[in-house]
Amino acid sequence: MTWSNLNTLFLASSFTAFSPAIASPGCGLDLPASQIPGGLSQNASITSSGVNRTYLVHIPSNYDINTPVPLIFSFHGGGKNASEQEELSQFSNDEFNPDAIAVYPQGIGATWQGIPNVTTNDTGFVSDMMDLFNDIYCIDTTRYYAAGKSDGGGFTGTLACDYTLSTKIAAFAPVSGAFYIQNTTECVGTVPQTIVIPCNPGRNPLPIIEFHGSADKVIKYAGGARKKECLPTIPHWVREWSKREGFGLTNLTTALFDNHVQEYQYGGAFGELGIVTHYLTDGLGHAWPSTLPNDDNSLGTFYNATPIIMDFFNKHPL
Repeated sequence: MTWSNLNTLFLASSFTAFSPAIASPGCGLDLPASQIPGGLSQNASITSSGVNRTYLVHIPSNYDINTPVPLIFSFHGGGKNASEQEELSQFSNDEFNPDAIAVYPQGIGATWQGIPNVTTNDTGFVSDMMDLFNDIYCIDTTRYYAAGKSDGGGFTGTLACDYTLSTKIAAFAPVSGAFYIQNTTECVGTVPQTIVIPCNPGRNPLPIIEFHGSADKVIKYAGGARKKECLPTIPHWVREWSKREGFGLTNLTTALFDNHVQEYQYGGAFGELGIVTHYLTDGLGHAWPSTLPNDDNSLGTFYNATPIIMDFFNKHPL
């Protein structure tokens, strides 16, 4: 059975030019050796903050050296690696993504900045990769995107809150995100629902979409204490994004798949419906939503998150 035969919520679509592309200096240059449009993903490396960092890169089948394309970062979960994230997120799947370069960075210690006790400069790593990619690929610099799972989803949130990188990455898609917050009081009672979430994005509005399962036992939907820090409830985290962007708490709630999936879209009263979006999937654990079994979930679930993310990214260039 192919992905295209499955019952997905959205069909993957090519990126549409809502605003003029801004071509990077790498347009017109040949691809690096061994990197072929539609071919197998290749390992590559870069020195960042004096450390050799690695990533996996996939060139889409439609890539042309003279046509600027989007680029999607996909960050793995804690204890995982770049190859596993490629298989999980499916951004190298032509049926979901025929147009954008997909990059799967590898975290030091298999985790990311923003996770308790992690001291690596991963925001610097992302910035250095973007500088490199602008020089060696034909990138539409208005269409960098970031997604990630668990620790990688938390890091996606860290990038969205970064004053500089939030102005260079167009939209963000954490899945089962681990949004740790250092707390001075015990993370019990109503604290996960009210804890202050530090965040200083450099632009407003900022498009962000989050996916979470109601049965996630790792990064619980209700938040709570973990690794001696505090995880906010996911509704609190989502609402704070809407409030931060000036959209308040009013949202359009849509029940999908016989009420098993709830979609919450904020910003409609301001002509920005869905610029902050959240999907709650009933009964889903700590998993990237997929109709096929994957490394997270041997049973599959009601929909595929990846084409929804692609559709969201497609709507939101810088």
